[in-house]
Amino acid sequence: MYFNCIVRFKKKWRLVALFCCGLVSAAHGQNENFKLGGFLFDLAATFDITYNDNINYAEYNPIWDVIITPGIFLNGRYQVSELNTLSVTVGMGYQKYIRNPQLDSINNFLAISPNTEIAFTVFVDDVTLEFYDRLSYSVDAADAFSFNGVSVSNNPLDYGRFTNIAGVDADWDLNDLVLFAGFSRLDIIPTSSIFDYTERHTYQASAGPRFLVADNLTLGITATAARNEYAENVNNNSWSWSIGPMAIWQATENLSFAGNVGYQEFYFDDTGSINDSSQPSGIIGSATVSHRVSSVYEHSLTASHSFNYGYLSNVDSLFSIIYAFNWRMNSRISPRGQIYYELGADSGGTGVDASGNPISTAEDYGRYGIGIGIDYTLSKQLTASLDYGFSQKDSNLFNRSYTSNVVTLGLRYDF
Repeated sequence: MYFNCIVRFKKKWRLVALFCCGLVSAAHGQNENFKLGGFLFDLAATFDITYNDNINYAEYNPIWDVIITPGIFLNGRYQVSELNTLSVTVGMGYQKYIRNPQLDSINNFLAISPNTEIAFTVFVDDVTLEFYDRLSYSVDAADAFSFNGVSVSNNPLDYGRFTNIAGVDADWDLNDLVLFAGFSRLDIIPTSSIFDYTERHTYQASAGPRFLVADNLTLGITATAARNEYAENVNNNSWSWSIGPMAIWQATENLSFAGNVGYQEFYFDDTGSINDSSQPSGIIGSATVSHRVSSVYEHSLTASHSFNYGYLSNVDSLFSIIYAFNWRMNSRISPRGQIYYELGADSGGTGVDASGNPISTAEDYGRYGIGIGIDYTLSKQLTASLDYGFSQKDSNLFNRSYTSNVVTLGLRYDF
């Protein structure tokens, strides 16, 4: 279908989607199961049962529960014209806590998948424009402090938040040269007032060239500039910029490399109360090696370093390494999994505890984990899955370390 070609052209310059975009777009065309007006839709229903032995990610007094999550996934597209396409993707689930029904609140009952989006692709001569809006909702009990007045705690079980990013990307195809530019606004909005200090809005612009040096090699440069503003004067507002090269190399038919490296610098205002006066800067980047061992087994290794906005600090410097694999054992059974390790360090930050004593909110931590799953095709429309996840975090702050075991049994029915 022509729509598939549009998606591949748009995504081939994006590192994250380099490998999988063709598979996703092809699935849209193969699985569409009903039509509404001019829209073609692919609808699937899901049902998960999850056991989590530490839903509050606590070092002391962990809480376990069984969570039932029915949900839907919907992909739709509308061919506005021969060249212009409107697409809609929705993933949503309702979470029911069996042992702790008090958690069935506005903060915990809903999950919206990060790939939920509305996108409109437009071609104007050699220029491709993509307008998009992506919405997600999640509960984060692992990484956020709660903040109440002047005291901090680490029981963020109610940290539900909406994340929305809207923007436009433009690619100008000049054969062996593609010029790209983009602008976006990111909004993070918590649903509990105790986390209002985390509400923020980030405006980011990016641009650069991509050179097709050879049929199997693309080189380029990416530059970004961003402004981050908080709704409350707890964390510091900031400006930042980054610049650096990128490369995509298809070394062989089965071996590929995608990487980028850059220098990033922040300029934080002295508007917050967290007492973090740092002005972080340094090298950022990521590198991924993907290897298709055979027609049924593929794996990848990714290493990265990034600066992320902190919860009660200016930034969190994060190193990570991830190994992942997918194995289509036969027509019915498909194992998959990943192993990861993270090393994080906050740039600073102080507060007081519930007793009024001063404490540091700057966290240094290591986290590692493993996730193993298997998909079993019961029929053309029905798939079952079983997943196990283990994670261990070691932190320098009180009650911020944890161990977590999660088992999920899932069903997916594609109508």
